[in-house]
Amino acid sequence: MIPIFETRLNEAIFYAVFYTAYGADIALTYIAPLIRRRLKIKKDKTYIKLVTTLLATIFLSFYFGYLSYYTGIGVLPLPSLYIGLALIAAGEWLRLWAIATLGKYFSPVVTVFPDHKVVTRGPYRLARHPAYGGALISLLGLALATRSAFSLPLVLLNAAVYNNRANIEEKLLTESLGDEYVKYRSKVKKKFIPFLW
Repeated sequence: MIPIFETRLNEAIFYAVFYTAYGADIALTYIAPLIRRRLKIKKDKTYIKLVTTLLATIFLSFYFGYLSYYTGIGVLPLPSLYIGLALIAAGEWLRLWAIATLGKYFSPVVTVFPDHKVVTRGPYRLARHPAYGGALISLLGLALATRSAFSLPLVLLNAAVYNNRANIEEKLLTESLGDEYVKYRSKVKKKFIPFLW
């Protein structure tokens, strides 16, 4: 048993949520585009930064969880585990809903397809980059679930990386789709999380 979870049941619940949520994310984000043969990893520096930051965040969240547990410094109370698990599930639900809504226009690399259109249905009615928002909610959940205050600043690092990527994406969409995207951007004010940010 990993001590940060305190009981085997808590550990089992954590890993059930962790593997289900992130397994579905990996399948829809990376495996499905490969099957459709549309994933072309090109020189997209934001992709490398994003994946590196995500992997580092996952590793460091566990590391800080252990560090806090064994040193007694920065330990979050047990309810943060349950709040974190709920946020992981909610964030991944928003992310997967956004990816499914994009359908053929989704790509893990910043891309505009020849027949690209602005998607304005589903979560895209409420935020311009809800898949990124879902990821950020999920990462906040992971930071809470591993029960270390030291993991929380990692969410800010990820927010900066996602914001940079979203800005590059919006520039490309504006250049490629013109007024259609400009109108959408002026109508949908929230960038990542519906009703919040």
